Amino acid sequence: MAMPVKTRLKFLMVLFVLVAGGRAEQTAAPVSADKPKLEFDEFNVRMALEFGHLINGEFQQAGHPAIDLQNRPMYRNIIYLSQQGKFGDDWEVNAGLMGILWWPYTTEGGPPASRTVRVDPRLSTLKARWSFGAPENRSFLELGYFPYKYNRDAWNLGEYLYRSGTYPGNVVTTDGYQLMDHAAFDAYGAHAHFSMFGGVIAHEANLFIEPNVDPIGDITPAYEVSLNLPFLQVGAGAAYYRGLSYRPSQTRPDEKANTYIEVTADPASGRAYYKGPLQGAPSSIQDDTSTVKPYTVYHWKQQGLKLMARAAVDLGGVLPEDLRSPEDLRVYAEVAVLGWENQPYYYEKRSERIPIMAGLNLPTFKLIDLLAFQVEYYSNPFNDMYNYNILSLPVWKVENYQTRDEDVYVNSPWKWSLHGRKSLNRILNVHLQVASDHLRLRDLLSAPT
Repeated sequence: MAMPVKTRLKFLMVLFVLVAGGRAEQTAAPVSADKPKLEFDEFNVRMALEFGHLINGEFQQAGHPAIDLQNRPMYRNIIYLSQQGKFGDDWEVNAGLMGILWWPYTTEGGPPASRTVRVDPRLSTLKARWSFGAPENRSFLELGYFPYKYNRDAWNLGEYLYRSGTYPGNVVTTDGYQLMDHAAFDAYGAHAHFSMFGGVIAHEANLFIEPNVDPIGDITPAYEVSLNLPFLQVGAGAAYYRGLSYRPSQTRPDEKANTYIEVTADPASGRAYYKGPLQGAPSSIQDDTSTVKPYTVYHWKQQGLKLMARAAVDLGGVLPEDLRSPEDLRVYAEVAVLGWENQPYYYEKRSERIPIMAGLNLPTFKLIDLLAFQVEYYSNPFNDMYNYNILSLPVWKVENYQTRDEDVYVNSPWKWSLHGRKSLNRILNVHLQVASDHLRLRDLLSAPT
């Protein structure tokens, strides 16, 4: 199997979204006038065509020459089906299905199966919401599966608290199937929203379940608070990734690939001093378990604390009202710490685990609805997530343990994104994006690269 390795991508994508609706006929048993009944909204159908190209990039694979990526086409066809309903004044239900027709990413020719379109059916949402509280401070609790988004200004970059890792501090911008318009976290679990002072202050409490990486089923508790004024919004949050683990030993595997050691020098036996991953130690140390075991000092762990802060200022009021789009001249930023605790070798500097995003919605004078420019700085020196994707280990893959691959992989800390959208009429929307971000394409086995 080819190893997923670093890919630097700049890409251009256009998304066409068609929206149509039709009322679904519902039948239900008669209910008395004093009891609530289940009422359904209009059944909704949307279809999207995504077309784009990798304009310029490089695919690096250990032991092989780098492969230049020039104008590689990418396509997606997506259909969304959704249905909403209410049960009395306090309960809402939302169910949706989506199907994605996509072409796997590959750098070389292969058998017909590698060129065949793949169909990926999945839920888009399935949740129930119970609302409570006074009308001016309406709060709610929702359970199920749903896209969760806390930063309205994260059009592409940002949203670090949930859709980023800790150890390793991987950052993503979509799920790898969709190419754009997915700046949200696919949450399984519970979300509680508490409103105060008419929504000026809001509290969010979450319990989200890990659905993809072993050990599956670990729960991440999180809390957020936000201040929402007409021209200023600020927020902060903390998430204890895998804080509630049913098998804590699996978040810190006792395996050779997940072991850090320090071995003192022994001139009598010819053993040299070594400090680093066990897999990078001389063969004489790796083979001599009686020597290694007394000096094993650490096993890396996935579990960790993530912190987030964000702010946005709305300056659109300085523009003439007849020339202003609703999102024009919003200035915003988000910063996160992807793992507060330091761990040896890979995670010795907290500054290497701090992504920073800043953005500005440029004025468009109503020519289009939105034109958002975002830039990100993230000085993580590692790139290859093979050990995490394939083995669920909280370590990066490196080829040279002495230099931590810093002489092999030169990863730019800067990312950027330009995102625009325009609603043409009731059924047609056009979205366009040019970016160098954290898109991780899916391979032939649907695994992220």
